[in-house]
Amino acid sequence: MVAMNLLFGGDGTDTPLGLLATNENGTSFGVANFIGMDAATAMTTYNLNMSDYVEIANWVGGWLTSQTSLPLILLGGTGTMTAEQFVNITLGGEDPINGGYLEYSLNLGGAWGVAGESQGAPPVSVDAVTAGNLLYGPLGVTTSAGTALFLYGEFYQQTPPINLQTMQPGDPIPWNEQTIAGIYGIDINAASALRVMLRDIIYSDFVPDLLLDYGSDGPYKTQTVNEWLFGWRDPVSAMIAGDATDMSLGWSKLETNQTYYNSGGLSTGPATTYTICTGHNPDCDKGETILEDGSNELSWRNSTMFAETYGLITVEYLDETTGGFLTGDGDRLDAGGYAITDITCTGTDEVKGIPVDVCSASVNPTETPITAKLTKTYTLVDAMTPALPIYFEADVTMQAEELSGLIIAGSSTSTFYLDMRPEFERNTEPTMDDLQPLFQIVQSSEIEDDDADEMQSKIVTNQNSLTYWTNFDQPTDYIALILYLSAIVCFISFMAALSRSDDDFN
Repeated sequence: MVAMNLLFGGDGTDTPLGLLATNENGTSFGVANFIGMDAATAMTTYNLNMSDYVEIANWVGGWLTSQTSLPLILLGGTGTMTAEQFVNITLGGEDPINGGYLEYSLNLGGAWGVAGESQGAPPVSVDAVTAGNLLYGPLGVTTSAGTALFLYGEFYQQTPPINLQTMQPGDPIPWNEQTIAGIYGIDINAASALRVMLRDIIYSDFVPDLLLDYGSDGPYKTQTVNEWLFGWRDPVSAMIAGDATDMSLGWSKLETNQTYYNSGGLSTGPATTYTICTGHNPDCDKGETILEDGSNELSWRNSTMFAETYGLITVEYLDETTGGFLTGDGDRLDAGGYAITDITCTGTDEVKGIPVDVCSASVNPTETPITAKLTKTYTLVDAMTPALPIYFEADVTMQAEELSGLIIAGSSTSTFYLDMRPEFERNTEPTMDDLQPLFQIVQSSEIEDDDADEMQSKIVTNQNSLTYWTNFDQPTDYIALILYLSAIVCFISFMAALSRSDDDFN
């Protein structure tokens, strides 16, 4: 009974424990669960003593690293086989132990050549050495570089702009069976099967189930507005960051906040530091944002992102972006850190009696994917908008006091969209019909009444050549009053004298 539980316990359930057990979807493995347990937990779970546990743990650890081989006589065969040998052989050939083809192999469990577009194709045959390179080589499909390359090719039907020999920037080439065959040293039939296995079987079917096992909510997530804006935790992101059980990992947010919402006070990190031009430097305009955290580049569209995505995510500079003032010449807006866009001033108006220039700015959602801001891995993954097709729109109005350029009122509407096209049809710019609004942020602000009165006094009234002194905000205003009073007295005296002269004349 102990041996059966050790080998097959939980087979076909959501929590496989046996060394040969898997869950129903084949995404969770008992051998991985065993090796992830500490000694005490494993001994209790499998009813083992310390001596047995140590021996089994050493064998399992060796098997997972191909240091331990399986005596095939236990399965009715001859010789031995390591885990690596088994994987390499079965990827492009028959299962040497049980016969037939594995589901997650180039022969797709025997379906290749029988079903779908592959009907009539011969079985795939790839030798173990070539299969090993295909899996674990420099661009192996189990490596981060190889996976990113393959998915990018499937999404965009061309390679990234790199030279596949040197992995340096270069011209993209079509992504097809010929290209894939050349990369991995396989024939066209195997390349076709590899595309189906990775795109349709692994990426579209296996990975979603695997993410669910890791704690994902699935393709859609429902949560409160506060969570979306100010903080939510994703167990899969925490796992990728190092430990799914570490509650300090896996947090995301869309808006600025000191702590992540509902995190128990977990800090979102150091506050962003902005450097604003005061107007005393001839190289910048008053109120212009010069730097953000010491850089004049948008935080997620910077030189590092440009280099790591082979130029696919371009650099966006903060130059001329407003920090609260408008000059009327070349002004730009940083739309919440999502995009930089031009500001256009089209007319004048008044806000609480203060003359203002009316200006606006907008961000076109069909041209503004924000995938890289949300993922921010600084890898080719950030350039794969079809995998996370979120787009951003902004419509902003501003009213700036016409003399100083100070923005004293404004409103903005920010909308986030999801591209609803099938994932492998998202390689072109979407239309508005393709985009489904997810949620919207509406904000507005206006100068307070007291501040408006003070501004009207200090700026508006002071610009009137006859009444600038009436707010008495400067010592010279009192001199002006004395001069005005003196002038009035002189005028009255003159008129009185003139009147007396008229009387004397008469």
